[in-house]
Amino acid sequence: MSDDSPIDANINSPVVGLVHVTTDADGLTVTHRCRVPGLKLRRTIDTSPPMWATDPNPDPSSRSIWVMPVGWHEGWHTNPQRQLVVPLSGSWWVETQDGIRTVMGPGELHLGDDLGAVPDGDGRIGHDSGTEGDEPVVLLMVPIDGDPELCVDIS
Repeated sequence: MSDDSPIDANINSPVVGLVHVTTDADGLTVTHRCRVPGLKLRRTIDTSPPMWATDPNPDPSSRSIWVMPVGWHEGWHTNPQRQLVVPLSGSWWVETQDGIRTVMGPGELHLGDDLGAVPDGDGRIGHDSGTEGDEPVVLLMVPIDGDPELCVDIS
């Protein structure tokens, strides 16, 4: 479970930009740049350090944006739900109990699917993660409903 209440409402959120294609008053499409609304400094998992995140939605088709600051490190945990994680900017890493650390950047997909993880001999469970490099990482979190499916190895 996570505490979705903001940690400090007086801190300005980072600006995460996007290109918005919408319609004007006449129904014609227009393009403008805007920021992702609703980023709040919060803990998305009780044991994680604060990060910027949009409000979660219980609908499995919902999306959330997370912004992890430079030097952010979560510690060992399992995913709160099955989810695709898409870095939009910056880089982050995930380390699994087998000792493999993978660094991912913009456009690389990560499927967080370790809900059934058990502690290893060192008491670590699931995966560890954190930011990589000298800029924050912006992640698109896409919850996935249903049972896990095996991935086809492409290495």
